[in-house]
Amino acid sequence: MEENENKKEEYGRYGAGLFERQALEATRVRYITPENAEFEDRDGCLFMRDRSTGGEDEKRVMLHLLFPYSSRRELVSVLNTEQDEIGMIADIGLFEGEQEKALEKEIARKYFIRKIVKINELKEKNGMTIWKVTDADGNKPEFSLKDTYGSIFRVSDERFVITDADGNRFEIEDLSRLDAKSRKKIELYI
Repeated sequence: MEENENKKEEYGRYGAGLFERQALEATRVRYITPENAEFEDRDGCLFMRDRSTGGEDEKRVMLHLLFPYSSRRELVSVLNTEQDEIGMIADIGLFEGEQEKALEKEIARKYFIRKIVKINELKEKNGMTIWKVTDADGNKPEFSLKDTYGSIFRVSDERFVITDADGNRFEIEDLSRLDAKSRKKIELYI
Protein backbone atom coordinates (compact mmCIF):
# COMPACT_ATOMS: atom_id res chain seq x y z
CA MET A 1 0.00 0.00 0.00
CA GLU A 2 2.78 2.41 0.97
CA GLU A 3 4.68 1.55 -2.23
CA ASN A 4 1.63 2.50 -4.33
CA GLU A 5 1.34 5.82 -2.48
CA ASN A 6 5.02 6.55 -3.17
CA LYS A 7 4.53 5.77 -6.87
CA LYS A 8 1.49 8.04 -7.04
CA GLU A 9 3.48 10.84 -5.42
CA GLU A 10 6.40 10.32 -7.82
CA TYR A 11 4.11 10.14 -10.87
CA GLY A 12 2.34 13.29 -9.75
CA ARG A 13 5.61 15.23 -9.94
CA TYR A 14 6.14 14.20 -13.56
CA GLY A 15 2.57 14.19 -14.79
CA ALA A 16 -0.02 11.53 -14.24
CA GLY A 17 -0.47 10.48 -17.87
CA LEU A 18 -0.23 6.84 -18.88
CA PHE A 19 2.84 7.36 -21.09
CA GLU A 20 4.69 9.23 -18.35
CA ARG A 21 4.00 6.44 -15.86
CA GLN A 22 5.16 3.79 -18.33
CA ALA A 23 8.31 5.80 -19.10
CA LEU A 24 9.14 6.13 -15.40
CA GLU A 25 8.70 2.40 -14.84
CA ALA A 26 10.76 1.52 -17.93
CA THR A 27 13.68 3.76 -16.94
CA ARG A 28 13.77 2.87 -13.25
CA VAL A 29 17.11 1.30 -12.37
CA ARG A 30 17.33 -1.52 -9.83
CA TYR A 31 20.68 -1.35 -8.09
CA ILE A 32 22.16 -4.66 -7.06
CA THR A 33 24.00 -4.50 -3.75
CA PRO A 34 25.33 -6.98 -1.17
CA GLU A 35 22.10 -6.39 0.75
CA ASN A 36 19.83 -7.71 -2.02
CA ALA A 37 22.05 -10.18 -3.93
CA GLU A 38 25.03 -12.48 -3.69
CA PHE A 39 27.22 -13.87 -6.47
CA GLU A 40 29.07 -17.12 -6.92
CA ASP A 41 31.31 -18.49 -9.67
CA ARG A 42 30.53 -22.13 -10.40
CA ASP A 43 32.45 -24.01 -13.07
CA GLY A 44 33.10 -20.85 -15.11
CA CYS A 45 29.55 -19.51 -14.85
CA LEU A 46 28.35 -16.66 -12.66
CA PHE A 47 25.24 -17.21 -10.54
CA MET A 48 23.25 -14.63 -8.60
CA ARG A 49 21.08 -15.42 -5.60
CA ASP A 50 18.33 -12.87 -4.90
CA ARG A 51 18.36 -12.19 -1.15
CA SER A 52 15.06 -10.32 -1.31
CA THR A 53 13.33 -13.68 -1.93
CA GLY A 54 15.11 -15.33 0.97
CA GLY A 55 17.85 -16.64 -1.32
CA GLU A 56 15.58 -19.13 -3.05
CA ASP A 57 15.63 -17.37 -6.43
CA GLU A 58 18.95 -18.19 -8.08
CA LYS A 59 19.86 -17.74 -11.73
CA ARG A 60 22.81 -17.72 -14.07
CA VAL A 61 23.77 -14.17 -15.00
CA MET A 62 26.15 -12.32 -17.28
CA LEU A 63 27.80 -8.95 -16.81
CA HIS A 64 28.00 -6.10 -19.28
CA LEU A 65 30.12 -3.00 -18.82
CA LEU A 66 28.44 0.29 -19.56
CA PHE A 67 30.38 2.99 -21.36
CA PRO A 68 33.27 3.66 -20.90
CA TYR A 69 34.76 0.17 -21.10
CA SER A 70 37.93 1.44 -19.42
CA SER A 71 36.16 1.28 -16.06
CA ARG A 72 35.86 -2.42 -15.28
CA ARG A 73 34.44 -1.94 -11.79
CA GLU A 74 31.75 0.72 -12.05
CA LEU A 75 28.33 0.77 -13.73
CA VAL A 76 28.09 -2.94 -14.46
CA SER A 77 24.82 -4.21 -15.90
CA VAL A 78 23.63 -7.64 -14.72
CA LEU A 79 21.76 -9.61 -17.39
CA ASN A 80 19.90 -12.90 -17.35
CA THR A 81 20.62 -15.56 -19.96
CA GLU A 82 18.01 -14.00 -22.29
CA GLN A 83 20.02 -10.73 -22.22
CA ASP A 84 17.35 -8.89 -20.19
CA GLU A 85 18.74 -6.50 -17.59
CA ILE A 86 18.07 -7.55 -14.01
CA GLY A 87 19.78 -4.54 -12.47
CA MET A 88 22.99 -2.60 -12.17
CA ILE A 89 25.98 -2.74 -9.86
CA ALA A 90 27.25 0.79 -9.13
CA ASP A 91 30.69 -0.51 -8.09
CA ILE A 92 31.77 -4.15 -7.72
CA GLY A 93 33.96 -2.99 -4.81
CA LEU A 94 30.76 -2.98 -2.74
CA PHE A 95 30.98 -6.78 -2.78
CA GLU A 96 33.79 -8.36 -0.79
CA GLY A 97 35.88 -11.50 -0.78
CA GLU A 98 34.82 -14.35 -3.03
CA GLN A 99 31.88 -12.42 -4.46
CA GLU A 100 34.10 -9.57 -5.65
CA LYS A 101 36.55 -12.10 -7.13
CA ALA A 102 33.68 -13.87 -8.94
CA LEU A 103 32.51 -10.56 -10.45
CA GLU A 104 36.05 -9.61 -11.51
CA LYS A 105 36.59 -13.06 -13.04
CA GLU A 106 33.37 -12.81 -15.07
CA ILE A 107 34.31 -9.37 -16.39
CA ALA A 108 37.83 -10.55 -17.27
CA ARG A 109 36.37 -13.61 -19.03
CA LYS A 110 33.89 -11.59 -21.07
CA TYR A 111 36.20 -8.73 -21.96
CA PHE A 112 39.32 -10.76 -22.71
CA ILE A 113 40.81 -9.38 -25.92
CA ARG A 114 43.60 -11.08 -27.84
CA LYS A 115 46.15 -8.70 -29.33
CA ILE A 116 46.85 -9.46 -33.00
CA VAL A 117 50.49 -8.95 -33.97
CA LYS A 118 50.40 -10.65 -37.39
CA ILE A 119 47.79 -11.68 -39.95
CA ASN A 120 48.97 -14.98 -41.42
CA GLU A 121 46.03 -15.58 -43.76
CA LEU A 122 42.77 -13.85 -44.58
CA LYS A 123 40.37 -15.46 -47.04
CA GLU A 124 36.70 -15.37 -47.96
CA LYS A 125 34.60 -18.51 -47.91
CA ASN A 126 30.81 -18.91 -48.09
CA GLY A 127 30.21 -15.21 -47.40
CA MET A 128 32.48 -15.20 -44.36
CA THR A 129 36.09 -14.17 -43.90
CA ILE A 130 38.40 -16.66 -42.25
CA TRP A 131 41.27 -15.12 -40.27
CA LYS A 132 44.44 -16.93 -39.26
CA VAL A 133 46.51 -14.70 -37.00
CA THR A 134 49.32 -14.68 -34.46
CA ASP A 135 48.55 -13.06 -31.11
CA ALA A 136 50.88 -11.35 -28.63
CA ASP A 137 51.25 -14.62 -26.66
CA GLY A 138 52.49 -16.49 -29.75
CA ASN A 139 49.23 -18.42 -30.21
CA LYS A 140 47.84 -18.84 -33.72
CA PRO A 141 44.07 -18.61 -33.41
CA GLU A 142 41.72 -18.96 -36.36
CA PHE A 143 38.36 -17.21 -36.38
CA SER A 144 35.65 -16.14 -38.81
CA LEU A 145 33.57 -13.02 -39.37
CA LYS A 146 30.03 -13.14 -40.77
CA ASP A 147 29.84 -9.43 -41.59
CA THR A 148 33.44 -8.38 -42.03
CA TYR A 149 32.83 -4.65 -42.39
CA GLY A 150 30.39 -4.60 -39.46
CA SER A 151 32.70 -6.69 -37.27
CA ILE A 152 35.71 -4.39 -37.45
CA PHE A 153 35.42 -1.31 -35.26
CA ARG A 154 37.91 1.55 -35.68
CA VAL A 155 38.77 2.89 -32.23
CA SER A 156 41.35 5.39 -33.54
CA ASP A 157 43.37 5.92 -36.73
CA GLU A 158 45.60 2.94 -35.92
CA ARG A 159 43.62 0.89 -33.38
CA PHE A 160 40.91 -1.66 -34.32
CA VAL A 161 38.71 -4.07 -32.38
CA ILE A 162 37.39 -7.11 -34.25
CA THR A 163 34.48 -9.24 -32.99
CA ASP A 164 34.26 -12.73 -34.47
CA ALA A 165 31.15 -14.80 -35.21
CA ASP A 166 31.25 -16.28 -31.68
CA GLY A 167 31.55 -12.91 -29.92
CA ASN A 168 35.27 -13.22 -29.15
CA ARG A 169 37.24 -10.01 -29.46
CA PHE A 170 40.60 -9.34 -31.04
CA GLU A 171 42.53 -6.09 -31.12
CA ILE A 172 45.06 -4.55 -33.43
CA GLU A 173 46.61 -2.01 -31.08
CA ASP A 174 48.59 -0.19 -33.75
CA LEU A 175 48.12 -0.97 -37.43
CA SER A 176 51.45 0.71 -38.28
CA ARG A 177 53.29 -1.87 -36.12
CA LEU A 178 52.01 -4.80 -38.21
CA ASP A 179 54.35 -6.07 -40.92
CA ALA A 180 53.68 -4.89 -44.50
CA LYS A 181 52.13 -8.23 -45.57
CA SER A 182 49.66 -8.15 -42.66
CA ARG A 183 48.67 -4.55 -43.41
CA LYS A 184 48.11 -5.39 -47.07
CA LYS A 185 45.80 -8.31 -46.14
CA ILE A 186 43.56 -6.19 -43.93
CA GLU A 187 43.67 -3.02 -46.06
CA LEU A 188 40.58 -3.97 -48.08
CA TYR A 189 38.41 -4.27 -44.94
CA ILE A 190 39.28 -1.10 -43.02
